[in-house]
Amino acid sequence: MSSLLIVVLVTLTPFVGEATQRLLMQGFAVVCHQLPGRSPHIDGVQLAVCHRCYGIYWGILLAVIAFLALTRWAQPFRRHAPKLLVLSLVPLTLDWLLGVLDLWHNTPFSRGFTGMLFGLVAGYYFAQACTQLFTPAPVLKKDRATVSGSSV
Repeated sequence: MSSLLIVVLVTLTPFVGEATQRLLMQGFAVVCHQLPGRSPHIDGVQLAVCHRCYGIYWGILLAVIAFLALTRWAQPFRRHAPKLLVLSLVPLTLDWLLGVLDLWHNTPFSRGFTGMLFGLVAGYYFAQACTQLFTPAPVLKKDRATVSGSSV
């Protein structure tokens, strides 16, 4: 639910008054450069984050939803987590680096897409970690016997 709230908050600036717009922009300035030329706009009003961050937040939201549908893939995804996280950073890094080197001119689409790709992978693992954190560990048969004071 918090990922949905973040997507709503970063999208809200065109639909609220100036004081709330300033508050949202200041709040998200901590995590985003908010350059006007690299940020989405709705009706000429800049959203609270850049294209790449917007893609990341949408990716996280979609990943949380996908996590619920992909439970049967949990083991392979968990086993390959480090590789998948690094691989999800490759397109994002290349999009940025090739732009810095003036070998590629990234676009709002490429920044948003590479951000969303990373957000999907990172969001999936974040949802998985939260699930593990808040799911009680199963009690083993031996542990149950010890807790009840009897021996098996």
